[in-house]
Amino acid sequence: MKKIVLTMSISMLAVTGLFAQKKAVTTEKYHISGKISGLKNEKVYLSTYNGKDFDVDSLVSADGAFVFQGTLKHPSIYNLYLVPKKESLRVFVQSGNIVVTASKDSISKATVKGSKAHEDWMIHRKQMDGAYALMSKGDKMYSETRKNKTPDSLAIREKASALFRAGEAYADSICKQFITTRPTSLISPFIIVSYFTRPGSENKAKEYYGYLAKNTKESFYGQEVKTFLDKAAKVDVGRMAPVFTMADSTGKAFNLASLKGKYVLVDFWASWCGPCRKENPNVVKAYNQYRDKNFEIVGVSLDDKKANWMKAIDADKLTWIHVSDLKGWQNEAAKMYAVAAVPMNFLLDKNGKIIAKNLRGEDLEKKLAELVKE
Repeated sequence: MKKIVLTMSISMLAVTGLFAQKKAVTTEKYHISGKISGLKNEKVYLSTYNGKDFDVDSLVSADGAFVFQGTLKHPSIYNLYLVPKKESLRVFVQSGNIVVTASKDSISKATVKGSKAHEDWMIHRKQMDGAYALMSKGDKMYSETRKNKTPDSLAIREKASALFRAGEAYADSICKQFITTRPTSLISPFIIVSYFTRPGSENKAKEYYGYLAKNTKESFYGQEVKTFLDKAAKVDVGRMAPVFTMADSTGKAFNLASLKGKYVLVDFWASWCGPCRKENPNVVKAYNQYRDKNFEIVGVSLDDKKANWMKAIDADKLTWIHVSDLKGWQNEAAKMYAVAAVPMNFLLDKNGKIIAKNLRGEDLEKKLAELVKE
């Protein structure tokens, strides 16, 4: 079972590198001030993720009072914390004056005033509690079955999967309700970016983008959604697959067009990607069954260290064509295919047209069985 839709993290907020190079829509100022009771002559930190790394600011507060100000490229989440970092306050910062009132021992429970975006974000997070509870329960149940090898394990796993799917469906309905009832809120496009700009969610992203008001479509996150949709459309089923040239595992240049006349699976993965490594046995099985029937695989790695890439290829017994420019998330082919998460794959027909996307498990074998009649 893998979380795709609703695991919010810093990397997720950066849309896994897809939009990291995008320029800011506006440049405004932020001003965050406040008081942390119980604090004396200690450092206060403020950080935010810029798409590649963390920008960190700090100051020494004599009595708990603090003021941070600077340039705001676009509204985003900032973390206010002390060291050691036992907990932090996540604030959705927008331009203007934001006031924080907190206690040293419970910073995460601070009150925040002056940011309408933050208020809306708190409403959304509270609404999501029930969905997260269902998914967490399903996750816990599933984890326990991995240790339990009794005959009941399969039934329990199925129940866990059902709980998780119910949680996802509930979360999806919450997101839709928020966006449709608050189309002018900056959090509405932020929700789409956070949850739906990933493989398999293109239709949801398109639907929810349509509900946004003009001001939110033109906002930073609104433009992020539009960028995702425009890129996804270029590699939709029925479109010709972008052709790329990239160094293979021996250092020789490989061109995708050289495989014209074969069915080709362009498989984006990485050695550090757990779900990719778990999926590899299914891909190996399909490849061994169809490799002599006009079928080839091109594995595109989003690694940045060749040793790790080579080690994973050998360990997982991946005997097909492998390419990478070792640029990690800035892989040129990944950009062309709008890859926002891995694993992700595209099945091409003999003319290089995309005929299927994101085939998992037995779905790849079933699709190949339909295609390969000879």
